[in-house]
Amino acid sequence: MTNKPGDNLENPSPNKTDIESSDEHIEDREGKEDRDGLSKSAKKAGRHGQSQESISTIVKSFPKGTHVTAAEVYERAIEMGYELSLSTVYRNLHRLKADGNVNTVSGDRGMRYEPAEEGPDHDHLICLGCGLTIEFIDDLIRGFGKSVAQRKGFDHRSSRFDILGYCGDCRAKDETYRLKQVVDLISNSETLIDDSLTSLRQSVDLIDSRKSSKAQQQLENTVVRLSEAVKLCQQALTVLPKSAEENS
Repeated sequence: MTNKPGDNLENPSPNKTDIESSDEHIEDREGKEDRDGLSKSAKKAGRHGQSQESISTIVKSFPKGTHVTAAEVYERAIEMGYELSLSTVYRNLHRLKADGNVNTVSGDRGMRYEPAEEGPDHDHLICLGCGLTIEFIDDLIRGFGKSVAQRKGFDHRSSRFDILGYCGDCRAKDETYRLKQVVDLISNSETLIDDSLTSLRQSVDLIDSRKSSKAQQQLENTVVRLSEAVKLCQQALTVLPKSAEENS
């Protein structure tokens, strides 16, 4: 066959079949990319769901009534063989709270978590020293919550109270420290009083020697020392803890 001038042998014009085949190839590739994208999204969502379920399982693995920190959940996860990072624990605890699957209890030592279980509402005693959290149920407090809601025009559904303070162990440690402070304050006051007595005796000697101006200066110094001693004693009184018998 003889080619006419102007015919392009290297780049022949595509026929209809070639165009349709090319379009099908592009559609197949785009479809595969869409499916791959959906597959990755599904896998990612699946991983998130598995992590959330794992965290929920770990929180429930603690004894009933236990209130745990994110760090404690992370430590338990490692012990149970879960491959989770601390940031993953924080993120999923936040999601579990948003979904209503865990409740939070906050204090000076950070956020603590507990499973959201069916049952009567309860309140918490939270130790500011060690973070100990104790659950309790008190009808008087529950009634107080309803009463406040009614006075403020709220439709009461539930109430929760967190009472902050110090547990017996921390209070005992704190009492020991405060007693030591009292002893130190009294000891410093005693030293000032001893110095004042010495200064008074010196003042008497100066007066006997007719050195009135020096005696006056010595007496003024004595007054200052005694005033400081009194202040230390007053401070000791404020620090001194009351005994259990006096508190009852």
